[in-house]
Amino acid sequence: MPLKLTTSSNASTVQKELQQQLATLDMSICGSCMANANLQSVRESTTKTILQAAKVIFSFSSYVDGKLMARSSGFLIDWDEGSKEGTVLTSARIICSKYTALTQWSGTDEYVPDAEIIAHLLDEDETTVPAILFRYDKHINIAVLKVNLDLCAKIPRFSSDINYGQEILVLGRDERLNMTIAHGCVNFMGPTTYERHHYLFTGCEPSIGGMVIDFDGHVLGMANFPGTAYIPSSIVLKCLDMWKKFQCIPRLHIGMKLSPIKFLDPIHVERIFRKCNIDSGLIVKEVSHGSIAEELGVRPGDVVDSVNGECVATTVELENLIMRICENHLDQGGAIGSCMDILVGILHMRKGRKGPRHTLSLRLNVSDDVEVFISDF
Repeated sequence: MPLKLTTSSNASTVQKELQQQLATLDMSICGSCMANANLQSVRESTTKTILQAAKVIFSFSSYVDGKLMARSSGFLIDWDEGSKEGTVLTSARIICSKYTALTQWSGTDEYVPDAEIIAHLLDEDETTVPAILFRYDKHINIAVLKVNLDLCAKIPRFSSDINYGQEILVLGRDERLNMTIAHGCVNFMGPTTYERHHYLFTGCEPSIGGMVIDFDGHVLGMANFPGTAYIPSSIVLKCLDMWKKFQCIPRLHIGMKLSPIKFLDPIHVERIFRKCNIDSGLIVKEVSHGSIAEELGVRPGDVVDSVNGECVATTVELENLIMRICENHLDQGGAIGSCMDILVGILHMRKGRKGPRHTLSLRLNVSDDVEVFISDF
């Protein structure tokens, strides 16, 4: 009799395990932010938005010599019905074999562009197919892959509008290909001195290479390393356009780490206005050793308020402007490696007081390589 009970118990356990393998009864799936009380009023409509976007969000893994190197999410931005070829936006981390967690400005990250990349499709059998690296940029940390697949989904639309404080969702996929969903907002903050100028921040758990959307499903950017950073759509779209025109992303290495006055506490902004008669612009946090900016007397605490006569209030505005300047330079016959002059409006701060305002002419190289910052400390 005891033997029969044990056999019956074992059979029941096996049956439960088999049931849990069914998608309908799988209780091992982690819950998402959509269960939060503050999202209940929009849960129904937002769930429809998420499920629509999920159809074009994939998982990717990369291998070197058969060993797993990296994983990343990515999402479809174009699809050719005739060739069945899809174009996927993802993070360049998918081909990064070594990265420096402390600062992005060291230039010591290592990439393996010939790594084997596998796309994990969303069919019932979770088919895997090769993904081909089409473009990547080490400075922006962005990559484009080509994948052959069938598609029964609508490609999402990008929105370049930046509304600070706006609620957002970050969508990606985990190792089991399940969706990851995080809720946050466009933070009222800029990059630290360890982060590149082209990032905005969500304040929520990231999914590298994942899609950042608003509640209407518009793509606001791509989630990226580090932390809660994401690349806003205005930068993504400009990169895609430059790749299409020039097969590279030209930039100017300005040799300064900058921080917007706009994101400071109002008490601090008011003090700056009283002391300096300025309430907008980019505070110089550090100047790269040996840079043109250093040679021309730019020092920490100075304020950049314009480039080529255009006011700049955030580092994302600055990055968009610099890429636009480079685009015009190449359109007019310039080339990667050539020099060009830009005019930078600088308010100098000396001995704790407002100094003179100058317009400096910086002669800089047009580069498609990563900017390396050389610090004195």
